[in-house]
Amino acid sequence: MFTINKATEYAILLLINLQYGNKKQRSLVEIAKLKSLPIKYLEQIAKKLKKANIIVSKEGAGGGYLLTKQKENISISAIINAIQGKKGLVSCIHGSCQSEKECLHKKVWVNLQSVLERELMRIKLADLVK
Repeated sequence: MFTINKATEYAILLLINLQYGNKKQRSLVEIAKLKSLPIKYLEQIAKKLKKANIIVSKEGAGGGYLLTKQKENISISAIINAIQGKKGLVSCIHGSCQSEKECLHKKVWVNLQSVLERELMRIKLADLVK
């Protein structure tokens, strides 16, 4: 079954604690201490979020991390894809299957995947802090 892994949970905690725009940047060390998260793991997560253009880092004194968009514009889907990659409910969703011609249930899985993806796109980071 589709699961949200620990890294994605930590990513969401990290993102909830960041601001957008010209607000005060926050360091990973500060957030790690505040939320009792392992700093090395948080650094790996931040690297993936930065690569996905969800966060940006500012170097130097007073530096830290900021969101690249408002929380209302960051989908849970984008966070999951940044951390876990784009995966299907079953292995054949995003690829081919040797039994595809005989498969009687792939259409069901594709439809279910589509519903899940729509919901994850609809739910925003801001929805988790209300």
